[in-house]
Amino acid sequence: MTQTLVTPPEAGSYLVLYGVTWEMYEQLLAIFEENPTPRMNYYKGTLELRTPLPEHQTYSWTLARLVTALSEELEMEICGLKSTTWRSQPKAVGKEADECFYIQNERAIRGKLKINLAVDPPPDLAIEIDTTHSSVNQMDIYAELKVPEVWRWQQGKLSLYCLTEAGYVESENSLAFGSFPVKELRRFMQLDSEKGENARLQEFRQWVRSQLPS
Repeated sequence: MTQTLVTPPEAGSYLVLYGVTWEMYEQLLAIFEENPTPRMNYYKGTLELRTPLPEHQTYSWTLARLVTALSEELEMEICGLKSTTWRSQPKAVGKEADECFYIQNERAIRGKLKINLAVDPPPDLAIEIDTTHSSVNQMDIYAELKVPEVWRWQQGKLSLYCLTEAGYVESENSLAFGSFPVKELRRFMQLDSEKGENARLQEFRQWVRSQLPS
């Protein structure tokens, strides 16, 4: 096993380990089970451990609140599982999403505290906040886990990706929210020193209502 410790300027430290067995990955998950730091991503023997910074957490929290508020305004049931670790031993992959939701399949996992991807569906929507470089291709992991839809926030842009047989394809529309213009959520991701989070969320709710048929 080899390792690389990387500390980019203005970014959090992350540790990359190569040649990590599945058993070792599961042992590390167990060690850090009660501690959300570091975040771990595993792809076919490569393990990345990353410490998220306030910028990352702020955008993750904000976008998750927008998704939750949107589902409420559209009268849709969802189940949010935040940074749950999703893993598949047959595929040799594991991923801690920044945020994730069951939406279309919410009913299938309603009331469950333990979800097994061998029999249960993967989350319908995962959110990735890209504020630093990653040594592991996050989308490759999501594809192996069969997550239907991934939203990525990077440099002020919100991109939507839907899973196809050929991999993820960028899309204008969301599988979960249909024709609703979810890309406009980026407007409400911008931080405002004059307005608090709840005030901005209230503005978002008012905007959502203005988009609905009267």
